[in-house]
Amino acid sequence: MSRRYLNKLENYAEQLRLSFDEGTLYIFGKFNGYIVLLEPMKNYYNLKLSIKHRGEMSDPKLIKQVMYESKDIRSYTVKGYQVNYILNAGITGKKAAEKLQRSMKVITDFLKVNGFEDCCQSCGTQEAEIGIYKVEGIPMILCEDCFKKRYEEHSANEYMQNQKEENIVAGSVGALLGSFVGVLAIVLLGQMGYVAALSGIIMAVCSLKGYEILGGRLSNKGIIGSVILMILMVYVGNRLDWSVSVANYAGIDIPYAFQILPSLFAEGYLDSSDYYINLVMVYLFTAVGAAPTISNILRNRKLEGESYKMNF
Repeated sequence: MSRRYLNKLENYAEQLRLSFDEGTLYIFGKFNGYIVLLEPMKNYYNLKLSIKHRGEMSDPKLIKQVMYESKDIRSYTVKGYQVNYILNAGITGKKAAEKLQRSMKVITDFLKVNGFEDCCQSCGTQEAEIGIYKVEGIPMILCEDCFKKRYEEHSANEYMQNQKEENIVAGSVGALLGSFVGVLAIVLLGQMGYVAALSGIIMAVCSLKGYEILGGRLSNKGIIGSVILMILMVYVGNRLDWSVSVANYAGIDIPYAFQILPSLFAEGYLDSSDYYINLVMVYLFTAVGAAPTISNILRNRKLEGESYKMNF
């Protein structure tokens, strides 16, 4: 995530008189009397509230009525006590904070007039103090008792996960099977004339997931082993891609084309410089696709271990 993007979100939070959490990118706090979570999405913002209507769960028909008061309110969802409004604001536009403030004011004024009040999104209580807690890296509007319950459940699950014995051999087999999907992506995209980062994403996701499924859990050793395997399989994928092209051109079978490819380079039938340039490009685009995937896995693993009250 670029520093410029983070600075813009932090600036929006200041303009809204709210707080900003860099880890999750959430803007949060109390706005016009209501506890709010504002999650930046691709081209819009998701405003999350946890509310009751005169002691009962919110009626979706009533929640919908506020949409007619602002064109910046794109849609809504109601799930239990949690109410989400999707807001059009332009993720980093010049007037994003101004649009957010205007639409959030319309929503919260509507909620006030109609008698909505904050509550715990889990149990719905209004008696206990309601706050914002990060549970397994996800901000939630909860009472302290529900936070403690979720924290204990998470700790128990984490303990059981850590007790799982990692099977490196089985995990390596899983990563190998997953990497075959990545090889297939390289060949298919190559035959279409593309060298794309998509093949790197597919290679990374399938290799790592394959290791985790058969290995029991994905440790740092598993990530390193999977990366080494990816490097080898990218070479195989590129060579197989060229072998398919040779087989189609010469009317021979693919395994034979794969076998004689070095001889075709040595005898000058194929330009080896084109082959190695293409190989470098495949490695480059695989890195472009795989690096963010691995980074997100490590980032999410770190976030999943975070559970605490978010002060504002």
